[in-house]
Amino acid sequence: MPSFDIDLNSINVPNASSKVFKDDCMFSFDTAYDINGLDICMTCHQAFSRGEFHYTEMHSEFYGHNTYLNYKKVKKPINRDDEQPLKIVKLEIKESSDDDLFDLKTSIYLSNTNTTIEYPNVDLPLKVTQAADAIIRATSSEKKQEIKSWEQEIKPCKHSSSITQKCIENLQLKQCNSCELNENLWICLHCGSLGCGRSQFGGVAGNSHAMAHQKEHPDHAVAVKLGSLSSDIADCYCYSCDDEVKVPNLASLLKTYGIDISNFVKTEKSLTELQIEQNIQWDFKMSGDNDKACKPIFGEGLTGFKNLGNSCYLASALQVLFSVESFKKAYFNPDGIPLDKILGNLKPYEDLETQMFKIGDGLYSGRYSVPDNDTTDIIKYQRGIKPSGFKSLIGEGHPEFSTMLQQDAFEFWTYLIDQLEKSKVNGQLDQSPTDSLKFITENKIKCNKCNGVRLRKQLTDVITVPIKMELIDIGNDGVKNFQQTTMEESLSQWNSAESFDYDCPNCKSKQTANKIEGFHSFPPYLVINPQRIVLDNWVPTKAVVPIKFSESLSLNEYKGKGILTDETELPEDEENKDDNEIQFNPSFINNLMEMGFTEDKAKHGLFATGNVGIEPAMNWLFEHMDDASIELPFVAPSKENSKQSSVDSEKLNNLINMGFSELLSTKALIVNSGKVEAAVEWLFNNPDDNGVIEVSNGDENGVDKLKVIEEESNGKNGEYSLMGVICHKGTSVHSGHYVAFVKKEIEGIEKWVLFNDEKVVLAVESILKEIETSGYVYVYKRL
Repeated sequence: MPSFDIDLNSINVPNASSKVFKDDCMFSFDTAYDINGLDICMTCHQAFSRGEFHYTEMHSEFYGHNTYLNYKKVKKPINRDDEQPLKIVKLEIKESSDDDLFDLKTSIYLSNTNTTIEYPNVDLPLKVTQAADAIIRATSSEKKQEIKSWEQEIKPCKHSSSITQKCIENLQLKQCNSCELNENLWICLHCGSLGCGRSQFGGVAGNSHAMAHQKEHPDHAVAVKLGSLSSDIADCYCYSCDDEVKVPNLASLLKTYGIDISNFVKTEKSLTELQIEQNIQWDFKMSGDNDKACKPIFGEGLTGFKNLGNSCYLASALQVLFSVESFKKAYFNPDGIPLDKILGNLKPYEDLETQMFKIGDGLYSGRYSVPDNDTTDIIKYQRGIKPSGFKSLIGEGHPEFSTMLQQDAFEFWTYLIDQLEKSKVNGQLDQSPTDSLKFITENKIKCNKCNGVRLRKQLTDVITVPIKMELIDIGNDGVKNFQQTTMEESLSQWNSAESFDYDCPNCKSKQTANKIEGFHSFPPYLVINPQRIVLDNWVPTKAVVPIKFSESLSLNEYKGKGILTDETELPEDEENKDDNEIQFNPSFINNLMEMGFTEDKAKHGLFATGNVGIEPAMNWLFEHMDDASIELPFVAPSKENSKQSSVDSEKLNNLINMGFSELLSTKALIVNSGKVEAAVEWLFNNPDDNGVIEVSNGDENGVDKLKVIEEESNGKNGEYSLMGVICHKGTSVHSGHYVAFVKKEIEGIEKWVLFNDEKVVLAVESILKEIETSGYVYVYKRL
């Protein structure tokens, strides 16, 4: 037997609960499809590449991990037409799978001697073979996270919650009872009948005999896919509901038919895995786009993102954000990931700064912005980098961004900015790259009787502006057609005076006052969110009002005037002192007010949900519409009772009685909008959380930060040029599709580029017109 220089004590055989990374390199977007493949460490099960920066060698040198499974996917020759199906039919898609298109090639790589050993190999020690086989079989960490995210949306139904069982005679689990198929087998949980399923995505055969059994026995609604069974995954389907479901006490129900789920080994892809593959391969397009007329472009700064299922909201936000110069400077290093992010960073998948550097390298290096010649498409777009690790980390613990569902790109933008600031993820800069988005607004209240003025300065990084809505007509299809408006008209509405009744501390009586908001400073980059989401009969809908496309914008006329010579500053009063104890995100307040809520209601909703976003606050307000307390002026509770007052005491006591701490139970109810079931699931998924909720506007340095921004912007003009737009097509921000338009320098000339997931093309004039009706987040650069 040949002698191999392998330290067997360093080899760890992964089990079902182990994290195995085999989708891309921990520090780059090199994948198993690249010429060198991936080196999966047989000690820590992380993947590295021997690409341009040879991260395998670095990992080996720094940590002494020397044995790797080289994991490579090689293209098969294909002769058939690889067209997309015309219509998605759940569980019945016939499409080529990854296994149809690529062969898996494996070998053992010993980094300390730079030796490659063919695998499988009978001469290798048993432990190495066991580890290699387990890595090959393992569901990747990325895929597990995707499955977990999808499965969060799967709930029990009335049929799966009340199953009566009766075991049939001569039970067998090898083959369909009605045909010879021995894969894609489903067992009826009511009687144990075994039938094949429907034809599935990836060419999996099926004759629908499990469904036929349910039609013969209508009360036999729920079946389980045998090949998907393992200790942590199980496919359950209700034919009556025609949907995936959770089955309470599944392990106990399966034991009726002699199935011990703890001993089952998963042999087939689960429905969730098939659904993820289907969504990833589906050709997302903007309605009305004419991609054939657009020229694909490639190069540095022109890299697209592969859609992870419903991740276009994340991709479009990152494309525009990384086009801000400070973000490129902070997170792009031409020499790869900085050494200090590799040294002493044994879990880079848990480090947000590492993930930001990885995104920066992926977008700006140009290594991944090349035509994907593995496709059969006539026009060769990019393969696109997959931000799976970043998405998993940034969404962890968040009730919306942790799922695989479509989300609001603007909410994600504000959430990401907040997380970067809270975690002080500055990259290569001395200060946060988000500082280039910061500016100061001036909020002025003026008593019309005594000319007394209260002036407040608010540090923010975005403004939400109303849209002038003039209805032209309603089409036969019910679609509302609006008169075209401009960004200047929206800013004028935002900047216009608003009259209200005011208890003037100087007049000592209720007077009419005017409130006006304006700019106190002009940032290097200005982010504007036109308020397209409005309440129509208390239902959030998207108003498709065309905003004239213009690349220039002047803000000088919207600058605050300060305290004028005929005005005097009003004394501070106790009510405003209390109100100022909590700094709410002003963009959240503005959004909720534009939806029709008063400012006080908006504050009640935001406070009750931890100031984490617009939707949780909106949902909370809808659930508490009959609560008279939300009609009262918002007064910040004292620190001693602030959290307790924001949750239902009965719900809180129920969670405490289950054994959870009061602090953690309170947070669980807040982040899940008071929903007990969701709170319980959150508690089980976050056992190590400290229970602390930070309610702030992201400004940790308070007055000092405001002064710095004020000094840096002193004397700067308000002339801007549009450099990026996140666009959304669809009637709701939680469906439809997001793309990004970014102005890039192409061969020395500034041109508009459309980033439609992995499709990166020069934007022709007809495509740019889409910005007028679908522009959702605008980013302007100061001239």
